[in-house]
Amino acid sequence: MVKVDFFYPRWGSEHIAWDTFLDSIQKEGYCGVEWFPFGEDTDHEEVLWLLHGRGLKYTIVTCVVEPFDHVRVYYQLLEKQLSYYGELAKKIFRPEVISVQMGREYFEVEDIVQGLLLCERISQQYGIPILQETHRNKWNYGLHTIPRILKLFPGLRLTLDISHWYCVSESYLEDRQHVLEEILPHVDHIHARVGHSQGSQVPDVRERAYRQIVDTHVAVWQKWIDLQKDRGVEQITICTEFGPPPYLISSGNQDLDKDKQWQQNIWIKKHLEHTLIL
Repeated sequence: MVKVDFFYPRWGSEHIAWDTFLDSIQKEGYCGVEWFPFGEDTDHEEVLWLLHGRGLKYTIVTCVVEPFDHVRVYYQLLEKQLSYYGELAKKIFRPEVISVQMGREYFEVEDIVQGLLLCERISQQYGIPILQETHRNKWNYGLHTIPRILKLFPGLRLTLDISHWYCVSESYLEDRQHVLEEILPHVDHIHARVGHSQGSQVPDVRERAYRQIVDTHVAVWQKWIDLQKDRGVEQITICTEFGPPPYLISSGNQDLDKDKQWQQNIWIKKHLEHTLIL
């Protein structure tokens, strides 16, 4: 049997005071938060001490948001960011993983390998797993981008957000299941957002109209969990990553939108707790 640690995304809740936010996620049984530290104006050390004091864990999701005009500049920015997280972790405590949305879809293979080597070096330096998040407009924007990189970098580790691949391919990868199954052993963290062939987030995961799409996602996550059990892994991490507008189709009412994001994240957590075979 494997134990699941569920993380709630800070994304979309930056307007909520941290104490109030953490009270809410702890009440719902989350073990921690997934956080982009540079996504809000806050004291990062203070947040980590707050998490530590509550016995909560954290994962980091990150990307370079500064403009860059050369791959070399991009990787200088990324190294600075990852090293900052490492030093922050040394002061207080480490994240479970760092998920990096790395590069761009137009990066050449040699650029991608350069970035993977950088992430590997920083990971070893600070003892923090650094994973590549599958994401639109990043180097791994589609399933087809992975096999060629694996040949060059067999140690590749991923955060799987399969909603992006469904959207990019305008399919549920029905004819590429054999490729997907070859990649699942390289996955260490899951973003449990439900997307569809025309977008990376269904309008409302709670609606029965999307239940077949939900089942398609859950089937992939279950295959991954089965692999973890076969490997003897005892604990896994999943972030319920339903986001705010524009991922969420806005109602025009901010309060309603915030509640809808919250309710969808709670729904998928409970659904997985009752559906996944652990």
